[in-house]
Amino acid sequence: MSSKIKRIYVDTNVLINYCTGQDRDVKALAYVFSKRRKEVLFTSSLAVVQTITKLQSGSKQHSRKAYSRETTIKKLNEILPKFTVLSLSLSDIKAGFNHLNSDVEDSVHYVLSQKMKCDAILTNNTKDFAYFKNVALLDANLAFLKPKVQ
Repeated sequence: MSSKIKRIYVDTNVLINYCTGQDRDVKALAYVFSKRRKEVLFTSSLAVVQTITKLQSGSKQHSRKAYSRETTIKKLNEILPKFTVLSLSLSDIKAGFNHLNSDVEDSVHYVLSQKMKCDAILTNNTKDFAYFKNVALLDANLAFLKPKVQ
């Protein structure tokens, strides 16, 4: 990981995959946790709620049953203390509307990341954030855990 990267925002898909035990995301976050303190690792209330929704609804694509309330809470209680969780506000949503990125949700995640001046976003969907040129994109595959060339 580049020494220029100081603050990392973690996207919803990485949280979901970590909680469901997908190996590359577990390794990627373990690596990030070993290199960064909570004060420079961020996610958002939006990402947390999206993660809860996905965990409790299951995945037909991955043949994963829905997690129970208790399992969902346990998984999130294990991971959330390692982050500073940013609150989502109406002004963040409206700021997301102002970006011309095709995915409004990812624009809102970007706005949230910029509240704390994050210089990188850790995501499995780097193409979703390619519109934003002032932030490095980190893939959850450890072999590519470095800024992507834009």
